Amino acid sequence: MKRIIVSIFVLWAVATINFIIWKDDPAAFVHEWEFQYMDTTTKNMILRGTIESWPLRYVLYLRKMFTYGLVPPYFGWSRLEKDFIAVGMAERLPQTLFLIGTSLTSSTILGIIIGMFAASKQRAKKDVVITASSLFTWALPIFLVQFFAVFVFSYLLINYGIAIFPLNASVPTPRPTGLSLYASMVWHMALPIITLTIVGMGSWVIYTRNLIVDTLTQDYIVTARAKGLSERTVIGKHAFKSIVPPIATLITLAIPTIITGSIVTETIFGITGIGNYFCRAFIVEGKIVRVLDPPVIQSVFFIYATIAVALNLVADIIYGISDPRIRVGTRR
Repeated sequence: MKRIIVSIFVLWAVATINFIIWKDDPAAFVHEWEFQYMDTTTKNMILRGTIESWPLRYVLYLRKMFTYGLVPPYFGWSRLEKDFIAVGMAERLPQTLFLIGTSLTSSTILGIIIGMFAASKQRAKKDVVITASSLFTWALPIFLVQFFAVFVFSYLLINYGIAIFPLNASVPTPRPTGLSLYASMVWHMALPIITLTIVGMGSWVIYTRNLIVDTLTQDYIVTARAKGLSERTVIGKHAFKSIVPPIATLITLAIPTIITGSIVTETIFGITGIGNYFCRAFIVEGKIVRVLDPPVIQSVFFIYATIAVALNLVADIIYGISDPRIRVGTRR
């Protein structure tokens, strides 16, 4: 209960700072010539926002954020999309979830398998090569890898006509339905998913390898080996069970990082996801960054903050469920 109360307080603090930084003055973002061509709904939203006092705007803002777009005014009105923000997010959510879910699943599974293999070959050449490669990919900025991938495959397409992967990851319109939609999403997002998997896999290899190596020094592992069990059984069955709690915690804590990293990925590959929706709210004019759609920025920031806070709470719960020692301590 203490964690839940603290989490709510953190979200309130984030929402307040978000409100202060991205001041939303509707009239400041609209030119006179634009106003006369706007539809009635947009005009009413802008006029209502300009006459409200700052305390009232703050209260209404908190109501919009903490209802999570489920009730009117659905996070507010997007001036660029000319629609409610919750509607724009709902349209883009499937592509973002598919990108994040696929890349996280593939990088985690491959990283854990390779990390366990490296731990079984401790101090051998294979272990050294895997560890060095994982450290290298872990240190690489994701945008650098993705720019390099776009450059290589663009070069092959332009000079040799070889189209291995689509460079535009957006699903074409009209969109297919059913299984055809998922097949199209897999094909168009193959390159960004591969790049995210390569970069994300390195950390899981290092984490798993170090945890397994540390576990192999425990007495129960020595006993298992003394019984004549194979090394595969010792590592895969006995050692792996003890690293499940920290791995589960790391997975939940890695999700917010991947979500925020998806903003860059969606921008580079032109994926029409929430990250791209967020970036469209800015425009760079020379050396000045101009904010075009503050309500969108506020809403996306708050959603990402909620995910981060919620997953930290989930990590504590998972750790308690997977580790009996923590449950015993809780009862005491």
